[in-house]
Amino acid sequence: MMKEFKDLTIQWVKGHQDDNDDTNINDRPLPVRLNIQCDLAAKECLKNCMKPKKRAPPLEGAKATLYLGTNMVTAEMSEQIHYAAEAPAMMQHIQDHLRRTNETVQEINWRIIGRAKKRLKLHESIRITKMMYGWLNIGTQKQKMGQIDVCPCCGKETETQHHLYTCTNDTMKQTLKDSIATAKTKLVKQGIPSDIYNEFIEQICLATHVEHPDNTYTVDRHRMNEIREQQSRLGEEAFLKGFLHIEWTRALNEVWTPPEIDSEGKKIHKKDPLEQSKAMS
Repeated sequence: MMKEFKDLTIQWVKGHQDDNDDTNINDRPLPVRLNIQCDLAAKECLKNCMKPKKRAPPLEGAKATLYLGTNMVTAEMSEQIHYAAEAPAMMQHIQDHLRRTNETVQEINWRIIGRAKKRLKLHESIRITKMMYGWLNIGTQKQKMGQIDVCPCCGKETETQHHLYTCTNDTMKQTLKDSIATAKTKLVKQGIPSDIYNEFIEQICLATHVEHPDNTYTVDRHRMNEIREQQSRLGEEAFLKGFLHIEWTRALNEVWTPPEIDSEGKKIHKKDPLEQSKAMS
């Protein structure tokens, strides 16, 4: 480019300047306005999962360009190739198993599920998978083998996976309450905004018939209702099984701010929305 345009000069424009102050965009220099507008357009594209209708031309100077469909792959190539090879058949299987449409299955935050499972040991990952797809060795499975299917804790109802969360046994109820309190503490430590973690805990409490540990909290009801509505599209038990809607991550993106700079000029460590979402899965 420099060879073709002899008089061209390069000017560096600091990114994300709108994160640091409230200056009106129209009062900023043109290069800064263009940078901000490009960032907003990129976020809108990501939020709405917009896919290109045709392939973009290869980047000038690139020795090779990888395309998967109409998408140009510029990062995490190994992961993207693996996904392209395995995902279609797996998605069809999941769609049939969960009895959901392809559109609904695509709204599940699979990337976060994958990241959360990567940190687990093999036996832990297997058990989580069994829990998510209803393969735990509980009463309903034992019934298929001609064994007793009654819950061993309360002795009253068939031990379904949902019953594990709603069993009336005192020990089971207390364990559930303790787990919810632990989950809330964990989400707070991850830096998740109070609106979002309180709504998350509220949905757990509603699904398990447990009182919210903090009944004095307040949230942005309109935004949280949008998340609740989107989550409900995945099915009644999807939330307890760990199938979270991508709207949770979108909500985190909306309120996330970049890390601050300390007195030595270094960025203060802060979890990004993907890391925060992983803590919720």
